[in-house]
Amino acid sequence: MSAGAVLLFAAVPLFIAVTFYGELRLTGRWYVGAAETAVYLAALVIALAVRSRRRKDPAGGEALSFSADAAVNDSLLNMPAPIVLVKVNTGEMVWCNRAFADLTDCPKNYFRMPIREIVPGFELKWIIEGSVQMPELQKVDGRVFEVYSSLIRPEKGDYGNLFAALYWIEKTQELALRAELEENRLIVGELVCDNYEEISRGGTESDRASMMAELDGVLRRWLDETGAVGVLRKVDRDRYLICTDERSLRRMEASRFELLEKVKAIRTAGGAELTVSLGIGRDAENLGELERYSTLALEMALSRGGDQAVVKTKKGFDFFGGMTHEKEKHTKVKSRIMANVLRGLIHDSTDVYAMGHRVADMDSLGGAVGIVCAARKFGKRCRIIIDRDLCNAGQLIELLENEPAYRDVFLTPEQAMIEIKPGSLLVVVDTNRRNYVERTDLLTAFSKIAVIDHHRRVADYIDNAVLNIHEPTASSVCELIVEVLSYLLDPGDMLRAEASAMLAGIVLDTKSFAVKTGVRTFEAAAYLRRNGADSIEIKKMFQSDLASYIERAEIVKRATFFEGIYALSVSEKPVDRAVAAQAADDLMNIMGVAGSFVVFPFEDTISVSARSLGRINVQLIMEKLGGGGHFTTAGVQIKGKTADQVVSMLKDAITLYQYEQR
Repeated sequence: MSAGAVLLFAAVPLFIAVTFYGELRLTGRWYVGAAETAVYLAALVIALAVRSRRRKDPAGGEALSFSADAAVNDSLLNMPAPIVLVKVNTGEMVWCNRAFADLTDCPKNYFRMPIREIVPGFELKWIIEGSVQMPELQKVDGRVFEVYSSLIRPEKGDYGNLFAALYWIEKTQELALRAELEENRLIVGELVCDNYEEISRGGTESDRASMMAELDGVLRRWLDETGAVGVLRKVDRDRYLICTDERSLRRMEASRFELLEKVKAIRTAGGAELTVSLGIGRDAENLGELERYSTLALEMALSRGGDQAVVKTKKGFDFFGGMTHEKEKHTKVKSRIMANVLRGLIHDSTDVYAMGHRVADMDSLGGAVGIVCAARKFGKRCRIIIDRDLCNAGQLIELLENEPAYRDVFLTPEQAMIEIKPGSLLVVVDTNRRNYVERTDLLTAFSKIAVIDHHRRVADYIDNAVLNIHEPTASSVCELIVEVLSYLLDPGDMLRAEASAMLAGIVLDTKSFAVKTGVRTFEAAAYLRRNGADSIEIKKMFQSDLASYIERAEIVKRATFFEGIYALSVSEKPVDRAVAAQAADDLMNIMGVAGSFVVFPFEDTISVSARSLGRINVQLIMEKLGGGGHFTTAGVQIKGKTADQVVSMLKDAITLYQYEQR
């Protein structure tokens, strides 16, 4: 009965007593009170009977609840998905359904057994940490499951007896299907002969046809050997389209794209070897994006000198090969076209800024000087953005500031950020990496950016340039800019100090014309010499003081050999980058050294300066540590590591490089 009914039945006897007494005193009629008493007792008996029947009647609420609980228990027991109830703090099993028992061969006396004994390695830490889903997939008897939990909280706050129901959702077939779909995802590749034009100039038409037929055979045999399923189509005289699947690409990667070496066996009548570059797109949302990825990958391979395969994904680029020296393909026609484009950009800009890489050297500054000279020719003001406190070209800046035209040319990155106008043009020289410029946020501050560089392109290159003059076969950025200036300037337009600055850049990067020099290098040097470059003044710029000379000698003295052909030297104290670079060059003068590495603290990093004479590609070694550079000159700066840690990383990178070249 409800609380109101109980109160009513308690108050009625009092009412009956009052009325019975009043009737008896006033009228003497006792039977009125007796009737009221009889009615009350009858009502009380009926109420108690109803209450008892509601509690015990099989058709009542309790029976219905019992029936529902039994149905739920039976459903959970026979559910096809495994379910187990565990005590959270101890991991003991309390109950499980038939599916879980069949899955795990759970013994009949499992009660109070730790679940890790039934499912080896199963832990409940993720439940204690508040997670609803187990962070990793659970594997049992070759099947894979996602495990979810639902806490059963105690009514009285006794959290020492907290229980959790674990629901196991099988993902075996779904994961297998997903893996199959991944294996069959379409891959698009573009392959081009790097030096088709060069090796076909001296031969006959039949020689070229024979060479390309041999290449076609090598490509098809390579695809057959790797088990590639797909299509190979020749779309131009020196270009192929490859469509295959992810499974085949993984085999190609596992073999380090041995196609690159197979192609080199093809030689012309004159003995020249053929090389190819391969760009592959993968992991794209649609076919259009996949085709764009393959094009970007091929451009990257060619910009790094060719003879390599590059795979482009959403996350970036993966590189394979690249063991052949770059082949010069830069023509004067291309230089003339680039000069006309640069002229138009300067003409359409309100003013011009030139910026090189951090810790500017003579090549970087010399390239910027060439842009100042071009801008002055067309009546535009050009400023050079440089951090004078962190540069290795102080003497060159002093030489230029003696010229009236350079009194207010140099400014800091902070000053440039204030002076930028909407129509300003930024020309980045001697680097194509976003993170290596004097100041990275300047790249977003300018609406128009041009890039002129001779380093091999890397994954984080500046990709929003309206003009990109990139030639890794050039000795220096000064060489590239001199070729462009030769189509823009008239005799007398270049200052003698400007000619000396650009020649100093060429001398620096070629080690006084000893490495990475071609016919174009000497032509550029001759052009600068005709415009007044002073070789004696340049020689003075490369002189070092006695302290630096002794420091360089100490670095060389501490060198040790690794793997018999690599010279490694570590400086415990900070060293000027120019001194470290010179020490790395000096180590290459030692007989038997194929590659040299100088590890030294610089600012808040541990830096590495690497050199070789062409037998070793130090760029590939430095790229494994996050750096870059050229085939024979490269480097890296690593933050958050000690010198010993960097040396260990360097040795691992060298070992991996040697393994990949086998």
